[in-house]
Amino acid sequence: MSDAAVRELDRRGRAHTDAGRYDEAVASFTEALALVPGDPDLLYNRGEAFRRAGRLAEARFDLESVLALEGESADLLLALGLVAYESDDWDLAVARYEGALALEPGLAEAWNDLGVVHFRRGAYAQARAVFEKAVALRADYDEAWINLHDTYDELGLRKEREAAARRLRELGLRPEGGD
Repeated sequence: MSDAAVRELDRRGRAHTDAGRYDEAVASFTEALALVPGDPDLLYNRGEAFRRAGRLAEARFDLESVLALEGESADLLLALGLVAYESDDWDLAVARYEGALALEPGLAEAWNDLGVVHFRRGAYAQARAVFEKAVALRADYDEAWINLHDTYDELGLRKEREAAARRLRELGLRPEGGD
């Protein structure tokens, strides 16, 4: 088959992923990979479709295959961190997120995701520090503001929680907890 056929299968797989048709996405990417085995972009895309489908072991395998082929990148480590987090492998998630941040310290999403792991572990002081870093990097990052608000609440920091609630309202969101 031609390069055009591979590109079309990749395009179709991404469209299926975006539409939530993960089995169809996996099938498209798998068909493309049969034509160009080991293609890192196709493996990454199929890994993302597997992750969204909740097929975490398969997602991890594909993403780690990309890691072996291409080495570390912040985006790849972030994706692997998400798979580890969703697999409840929090130590690996922390390592992956910290690896992404070592490569790209300005990646607000990695700071937020790292904070989520700390929050889930009950390490609220650590979560606070990384959520604050995320919102400092991206002032309109609503998910990080929500997480920071909830962290302030867990820490009993009323004034900080109220300030975060004001910021959430500025972003057009309604904070939970009656702020």
